[in-house]
Amino acid sequence: MINQRVIKERLIEIDENLRILEGIRLISKEEFCREPKTYKLAERCLQLCIECLIDICHYLISQSDWQKPVNNTEAILRLGEHGVIPMDFAERISGMVNFRNILIHAYLKIDENIVYEHLTTIEDFRVFQKHILEYLKKLPDSFS
Repeated sequence: MINQRVIKERLIEIDENLRILEGIRLISKEEFCREPKTYKLAERCLQLCIECLIDICHYLISQSDWQKPVNNTEAILRLGEHGVIPMDFAERISGMVNFRNILIHAYLKIDENIVYEHLTTIEDFRVFQKHILEYLKKLPDSFS
């Protein structure tokens, strides 16, 4: 049975990080790349948003008794397959997993310009939140 609180806690974490990222997005690219505190904060906030998104996917899959994904990309796609999020949206955001891997494993080689470019896609997290909340409304027997 799905405990909505587990999901909503992660949606709140996404929201808190998005508010920070939305402020950072207003900074010019030159200023962003020049200031380590700013781009390092953006890196961490993006990482946390992606981690929460992945956690939500895995949680819904495990609680719904759907086929276990072999990796995080497949976890996102699984939600598309089951109509939690539109499949074309799932395919588009599944690339976040690769960026998360770069943030975690290649942190010494991250190009600030690439991080700045990812700020233009943070609205995808809002869209994800919206789809998840809509899905939760359809679950009559879940814990709130």
